[in-house]
Amino acid sequence: MKKLLSMILAVGLVLSMFAGMALAEAELTFTYAELNGDDNINSRVGYKFAEYVDELSEGRIKIDVFTASQLGDEITCLNALQMGGGTVDFYRGNTNSLGDYGIRKMTLFGLPYIFTSRDNMWKVLDSEEIGQAFLNEGAEVGAGFIGIAYTDEGARHTFTSMEITGLNDLKGKKIRVPETTLMMDTMAALGAEPTPISYSELYSSIQTGVVDGGENGYPGYDSNKFYEVAPYYLLDGHTFSPGVILMAEARWNQLSEEDQAILKEAGKKASAWNKEQIEAEEAALRKSLEEKGVTIIDVPAEDMAAAQEACKTVWEGYSEGIEDVLQAIVDIQQ
Repeated sequence: MKKLLSMILAVGLVLSMFAGMALAEAELTFTYAELNGDDNINSRVGYKFAEYVDELSEGRIKIDVFTASQLGDEITCLNALQMGGGTVDFYRGNTNSLGDYGIRKMTLFGLPYIFTSRDNMWKVLDSEEIGQAFLNEGAEVGAGFIGIAYTDEGARHTFTSMEITGLNDLKGKKIRVPETTLMMDTMAALGAEPTPISYSELYSSIQTGVVDGGENGYPGYDSNKFYEVAPYYLLDGHTFSPGVILMAEARWNQLSEEDQAILKEAGKKASAWNKEQIEAEEAALRKSLEEKGVTIIDVPAEDMAAAQEACKTVWEGYSEGIEDVLQAIVDIQQ
């Protein structure tokens, strides 16, 4: 009996030691902010990123993902990164929202019609000399955050609460845009009245008539149920702006080179997963939205060409002094 009791105590001691080791292994915990809900592909990319970090670090690094704007709107999250993290350590933002933070080169990815296709966008993003190099721009210009990896939620299209049949019908319409200068300039070039409003307030703003519509890719339009209040979806594809997983530079600098490498590798794996999912998801979402009664409006080639030409003025305003970088982005797609 004494021998059995001793064995039980010994096993208990070993288990306690392993439990303590397991707790010790989860030595780094970070917060990750996302504006969309759990079913949106952007959120699922965030969860995949956290999963890959856990696997690659063997449980030493944990990332808690907070979706649906739980940690604040875009400006709140970006400012939190600049302040050194803590409240928000990672944030999945859009490259079209970074110009106001001194990020000029990466912001070029958000220019209207800068990418001629999804394949060409990824050709640019995966290139070492452009896409991968630009992930470090935030640190280079003192913005307070760095890029880990790019994401893809598809081209952004415009949706309205009132019936429209084409691009010309956007003239004079109040269209919500992210609180960033680039998107305001883009929508103005298309003839609409850009209205910056927090993403979390968009649904109610359309519902109450504060704005006539908004703009987003298929995943955001569907997962946030914008079709309930704005059932006209115009496939103008005004920007193919990729997303980017950003991290507070102060938190990044606290990591060992090994852990930095783990985050980068997890980011690459999350991007690869994203690429595999997005095209099929867009096709499925289009079918689903049509079944829900959404009017999806394709834009004729001649109207699209006119829109692209109108938006060239936006290119000029954001590429002054870095025209060579803009040209490199264009050239790599040839």
